[in-house]
Amino acid sequence: MKIKKLLISFGAILSIFPLVAQERMGKRATLLEDGTITTTDIVLPAQEKNRVAADLLFSFGKPANQGIKNSRGVTLADLNGDGVDEILYGIDTTLFALNGDGTIFFEKPVEGPILLPPSIADLDDDGTPEIIFNTGYPTTVGRVYVMDNTGEPLPGWPVNFNDKWMINAPAIADVDGDGTLDIVTGERFGSTQGFVHALNIDGNEINAGWPVSLPATPAFTPSIGDIDNDGDMDVVIAASSAGMYAFDSSGAILPGFPLVDATKRYSYQSPMLVDLDGNETLEIIGANHGDSPGFYVLNSDATYAPGWPIVIDEWTYSTPTVVDLEDDGTFELFFGNRNTSNDGTPLPTIYGQAPDASNLANFPVENYGGNEGVITIADINEDDVPEVIFSSVITDADGMGFLHAYSVDGSGEIDGFPLRTPGFTFLNGAVLGDVDNDGMMDLTANSYKLNFGVTVDSTFVNTFNLNIPYDESKILSNGYKGSNLRDGLLHEALLGISENDINSNLTIAPNPSTGVVQLSVPFDINNAAIKVHSISGKLLFTETANIQKNNPLEYEFNAFTNGIYFITVENGSSSYTAKWIKK
Repeated sequence: MKIKKLLISFGAILSIFPLVAQERMGKRATLLEDGTITTTDIVLPAQEKNRVAADLLFSFGKPANQGIKNSRGVTLADLNGDGVDEILYGIDTTLFALNGDGTIFFEKPVEGPILLPPSIADLDDDGTPEIIFNTGYPTTVGRVYVMDNTGEPLPGWPVNFNDKWMINAPAIADVDGDGTLDIVTGERFGSTQGFVHALNIDGNEINAGWPVSLPATPAFTPSIGDIDNDGDMDVVIAASSAGMYAFDSSGAILPGFPLVDATKRYSYQSPMLVDLDGNETLEIIGANHGDSPGFYVLNSDATYAPGWPIVIDEWTYSTPTVVDLEDDGTFELFFGNRNTSNDGTPLPTIYGQAPDASNLANFPVENYGGNEGVITIADINEDDVPEVIFSSVITDADGMGFLHAYSVDGSGEIDGFPLRTPGFTFLNGAVLGDVDNDGMMDLTANSYKLNFGVTVDSTFVNTFNLNIPYDESKILSNGYKGSNLRDGLLHEALLGISENDINSNLTIAPNPSTGVVQLSVPFDINNAAIKVHSISGKLLFTETANIQKNNPLEYEFNAFTNGIYFITVENGSSSYTAKWIKK
């Protein structure tokens, strides 16, 4: 009799709370305006289950500072010149360089926490890369570091601006046109003032026009390109609550800027620069939060391109990704949305837009668990169709995070995904390479656990073998801003070159010039192809010639409009590129 009553009582409880026993609970992360992260409980969909994952090569974990978390992923770079990338990642106040098996290549203590992936460039043109990164947080000191390939600071570094938080990541480009790379970075002086610095390798400002002052915190990693095609490089930056800015190389603000809209705010959404309409000026592609969150395309005069902006319902800290999916000269634009229903219903998560703001076929991708991290695009299952690879704002009941990969053809998530990580992938993303030098493509992503004072937080570097041959040509955009320079300038991907590929073997004189140039190289090249590309990647001139050592060839390009061009000399086995400015 007592047993019968017990069963009836239990049945009564189930009738009152029919879902409690069946619900699978997880957590959703949200970034607050003060830079801290909070979580809320969410319901996971009943059909959600772990799929067979790629092979986990290693997961490198360390304790992390509570409340201060890395964002935007890791950096892959060949530091020691052996042809194999190391993995660079900052954990609290230590920079780690990891080998492809998870062992430590080096670790270096620094002042202040490292919050974004390091930038990589050969600043001193000695054939080895430098490691450039920022440190800081409102409660700690901040620095700009330049280290050699072994982790030792270069003379004069780190640079200290009154201990202020050096916010976001440094962007690397030749801003002043002197043939050497410069470092552009933001200083958070306070909530109502910030500075943007343009530094030479010696740590000094490139000219008297720098630093420039902003009326609020510098909002994101600067983007650098000649947006108005006047032959002078420009720096694009936002003040968090005070609009979009663009400065020329002397620190003067460009016509039309700042673009100020009280309904729009900016944080973390570093834009991309690319010529979408073929007019030889660069558009600015980005996202914003605030009372009118959304995605935008700005012209070089700070006006919106036709059809833009696209307004969305949720705030977004999405960093956009721009690629030419079909190699047809037309770019596709991808943005993330943190949309999460909390009840298991998939919502639009990854938006794909044409330059005119129309939806791409098969987009937006709907997923449960939104995204505002880094979007990598590559073919990672050998079907010759690219996948959109992105992180998630949620974890499951066991605290395991998600990395998703959806085919752009609309067929859904590919086999083997989502990959699972210890903790959140929130604000981060995937970087592809072959870090263990086995000829197979690897995916590296960082993640972290949030414990909110119960225990010390933890952060992880996770590397998976995707079990397909490594083919760099299948990677259309890789990691934060698609380049270790973090400059956001997309002509590099189109031309297959970057600032690192520009070398002193090809001499252009005079440079700048009004049109007449002389090209010379320090050796003989037979059947050399001489090519001139515009900054947008358009081939404007090509000719085959024999080049004799130190015997200049003269060309007249007087008909070209003023701006930046890339001249390449190649013979099938070697290629030499130099930047030429027409004035």
